[in-house]
This record gives sequence, C-alpha cells and structure tokens, in this order.
Amino acid sequence: MAHLIKLELKKFGIARNVIFMIAAILFSILFITISLWDSTTDPEQTKDTFESTYLVIGLLMSFIFLVYSSVLTARLVIREYNQRTITIMFSYPLNRAKLIASKLTIIMIYTAISMAIGYVCCSGYIVFVDRFFDMLEGTFQPSMLQTWIPMAITTVIVCTVLSLWPFIIGMIRKSVPTTIVTSLIVIVFRQVIISKNATYQESILQILLVAIVTLVAALFIFKKKVPDLY
Repeated sequence: MAHLIKLELKKFGIARNVIFMIAAILFSILFITISLWDSTTDPEQTKDTFESTYLVIGLLMSFIFLVYSSVLTARLVIREYNQRTITIMFSYPLNRAKLIASKLTIIMIYTAISMAIGYVCCSGYIVFVDRFFDMLEGTFQPSMLQTWIPMAITTVIVCTVLSLWPFIIGMIRKSVPTTIVTSLIVIVFRQVIISKNATYQESILQILLVAIVTLVAALFIFKKKVPDLY
C-alpha cells in the first residue's frame, strides 16, 4: 500500500496542488478582507464579530477544498475509468482495491492538511487585522480558541469523510461531471444540517452516522464497482 501511494504521488503532482492550496488560502483571506472592510466602512452596517467571521472561514474551507477534492477524484479515478486508461494499471499484478484506495488516501490527506492550514492562516489573519486595524467587533481572547479549535477539527474530519462521496457517486455513474456536482450537493446538504444545530456544527451522533453510512457505501463501491471496467 505504501509503495502504491508513492507511485500515485507522482501522478498527483504535489507542487501544483500545494500552489492551489496557497492560492485558495490567499483567495479566502482576500474574501474575508473585503467583507470586513465593507462592514467597517459602511455606516449602515455593524462590524462583523469574531464568531461570524470564523463561521465564514469554515464555510470557505469546506466549500473550496471539498469541491477541489472532487476535481482530484474526477481526474485521478473517474476519468481513468471513463477513458479506460485504468486498464493499463489493472494489467499489472496489482491489487485493484489497494490501487484505488491509495488514490483516495492521497486525496483525503491532502484535503485534511489543506483545510487545517487554511484554518490556521485565516484565523491568524483575522486576529492580526483586528489587533492592528480594529476591523472586528470586540477583542480577541485566547479563550476563543477553546471553541475555534474543536470546530476546526470537527469540520476537517467531517469534510475529509465527505470527500469520499464524489468518488462513491462518480463510480456509480462513471461520470466526471457527476463527481463534481456531487460535492456541491454534499456541501449544501451539510449546510442545511448544521444550520439547524445551535453550535452550527455536527453533533457526535451525526458525525458517527455520516462516517458509518459513508464507510458502508464506500465498501459497496469497492466490492461492486472498482473491478468493473465498463
């Protein structure tokens, strides 16, 4: 498995995906800056709070990297089935399930790391701009980290698990567009669920339920669809 992951990393292209991660984080910071500047300069608006801005960070991280994970899944997995280039790899004495699992492992790890780095950078940024430019309502308190860190960890874990759904649906349809559209549907569905919770986060029960359903669906795909070349 480790050997397969090393081979797939070459196809993955670490450099270009690191560049995308940096660009995505810079875009998020720009988006936050424009939002804070608008709330600060418009006399009809009140300043954004740390809480609301942190929720925006979570939305940006989940949206950007869930969609991008579906793009990676479409490129590294689904397109190879569509174009039947996967048959070349399957002609070698390799475990097919492990080959696909190695691709998904790379995508999931990349998604988790990128989101974690994005959270750290964007959270640090809003603390910085408030300290030097007073752009948010109130003052940052270290105690806020007791809420921020668990929220970030929860979002990263949930989105990493949800990044499997574009693969699951994409393998059923063997369709690149379906793979990407699935990520958008997943994002909307997640937002509907968490908006009904007071903490604006999934409960432990919801996380376990999502993990179990995703695991069962993924195992089904590995058993029924991964060996299917057509």
